[in-house]
Amino acid sequence: MSDPFVVVQEDVVSAFEQAKTLYASWKGLNSKKRSPQEENEYQFVTDELYSTLTSISNDLEDLQETVDVARDAPADYGLSAAQIGERHNFIAGRRKTIEDMRHFLAQPDAKTSQPAKAPFSGAPHHHTDARGSHRPHAAEFDGHQEQHQILMQQQDEQFDAMLDTVRNLHGIAGTMNTELDDQAILLDEVGTLVDRIQTKLTSARRKVDKFLRESNGRSICIVLAMFAAILVLLMLIIFT
Repeated sequence: MSDPFVVVQEDVVSAFEQAKTLYASWKGLNSKKRSPQEENEYQFVTDELYSTLTSISNDLEDLQETVDVARDAPADYGLSAAQIGERHNFIAGRRKTIEDMRHFLAQPDAKTSQPAKAPFSGAPHHHTDARGSHRPHAAEFDGHQEQHQILMQQQDEQFDAMLDTVRNLHGIAGTMNTELDDQAILLDEVGTLVDRIQTKLTSARRKVDKFLRESNGRSICIVLAMFAAILVLLMLIIFT
């Protein structure tokens, strides 16, 4: 059975690679004067980077829960104390990187005040005082996160509506299938009835043909008998 921590850890590593690519694009756009088209691209990359970081943070929370469960009795989960420590360090390091990246993203003058490679370099970063300029940056991030949550909620609602539509279509398809089966049974019954009627009609036609043949033979005999009688009468009239 696969270790859940390893599975989620692989997803986190993959997501960090995506975050690096997005951060490189953001850094290039953030460090120059942007055209209107580049401004749209900049906003898109920023939103995608915030969304990716939020997703990684959620995965790290899940990983932290598994570490907390296994920490008291690592042997029960086939782990050593050293492995627990490595997992804790992995989570802590990724959280620190995310915190640094969010700090850079929240700064309006990030292109001149901080080196862009710091979030992935592992170098220590000194944060501003929470009572100073960091507070509006946090508010800006909260705004982005709220927008992302609203977008995710809208997508969930759309998926639910699509699911309801699929369920309705499935029900309609089932009803149509049942009706087609019933019609097929009716068609079979009609076909059987037509075959019976056809057999009866064939039999009746044969009887009519036979009757007509017999009737024609009798008519000829009657005509000949009448013709013979007329001849006899004529001969009697002529010779008497």
